[in-house]
Amino acid sequence: MTISEIEHDVEQYVTESANAPASTDILSDSHPYVIKYLPSKHLPAVLSLGQLYASERAGFTWGDAIYVAPVSRPLSTMMYGQVGVVGLYPRTGRFFDARNTRGIDLYQEWIRHQTRPYRELTTTVHASAANRELRNAFRTRFAIDCVFFRPDELCHAYVDAANDSWLAITHWDAQHAVGHGFSPAVTGLKWCIVAPDAFEPDGLGYKAYLHQSLTAPPSPYAPQAYVHGHYSSLSTDIATAYSAAVPQVVICDFS
Repeated sequence: MTISEIEHDVEQYVTESANAPASTDILSDSHPYVIKYLPSKHLPAVLSLGQLYASERAGFTWGDAIYVAPVSRPLSTMMYGQVGVVGLYPRTGRFFDARNTRGIDLYQEWIRHQTRPYRELTTTVHASAANRELRNAFRTRFAIDCVFFRPDELCHAYVDAANDSWLAITHWDAQHAVGHGFSPAVTGLKWCIVAPDAFEPDGLGYKAYLHQSLTAPPSPYAPQAYVHGHYSSLSTDIATAYSAAVPQVVICDFS
């Protein structure tokens, strides 16, 4: 295929992606909310600015973007941070569905015509940088506001690779190219959750230590009850849990 033919097919596919039933299920007009988990040290800046940060380094799946999940899948990206921020991302832009072979095939056909970065991707030590350049260039060329894609880092009991979808939301710079930095693309941000588990990198994904130790049969550590506690009464709450007839674990707030 010529580059003109490929780009024609990509344009048609972008139009189809916006209205595909699977895409509207992920981010419907009536429930266009997304969740971003981030390290707790970044929470003050995010809340004070009211903006999420679009990544700017090599190694992210679809290049520089704000990576989020739909609120309908609140567990699938929990391993990426201790706090979860929720915001609004309306379905008003251009979308690219990378969850099926058609979308992936079109992207791979297109990058083969990008001679220099494709050569660097396939024949040099600079593959990560070339990958970032190609994915940013593809999204810029076709003015793609958001890419839907399947999870590519797994975590048992949290990520369902066959059914979860992640979103790479574009931050446009002043030249209307894919950019990075704090972005107004997701609005109405609110801190809504503190992640209760502990995660560590494990192979090509992550491992959740608390969930696995408490749910893997047989589990002699599993409490029969979780009880609400407070910092102000934590000593008493712990003593009560310890002396309970059935195993208890205190989950406390800061009050």
